[in-house]
Amino acid sequence: MYTTLASTTNYGIPFLIIAVPFGIASLLFVPQQLRNRRLRKNGVETLAVCQERIRRGSTAVEMLNCSFRTAGGEEVWALVTAPKPAPWEGEEVPVVFDALNPSSAESAYYLASSGSRVGLMLQSLFGLLLVTAAVVGALS
Repeated sequence: MYTTLASTTNYGIPFLIIAVPFGIASLLFVPQQLRNRRLRKNGVETLAVCQERIRRGSTAVEMLNCSFRTAGGEEVWALVTAPKPAPWEGEEVPVVFDALNPSSAESAYYLASSGSRVGLMLQSLFGLLLVTAAVVGALS
């Protein structure tokens, strides 16, 4: 019986090699995803006052340092993702915070945006690459 290179080559291996970085990147998003899900489900929405606009490496404002008061009257400071367009210092922005840990807060705009679901998209792509590798490997 003669074998050729095509019959012994497993074409699923390149898909697995490509899937590894996506798997690692998707694992890095898990803590943020759990926090965002907890805030969407059990978070309390309130208005926070923007105290500082934070730029990271560009001219666009990416984060806001905000202060707000909880229902108990405690003043809390939190770093949240800036909505587009970013508010100026002294303007109000809606935030969602965890009642048990008020410093865990996020912008209501960010939680409603597709940007908060980037980790889910990476995890879906990782799963698709794994399934493709399994199917291609079984067929080759």
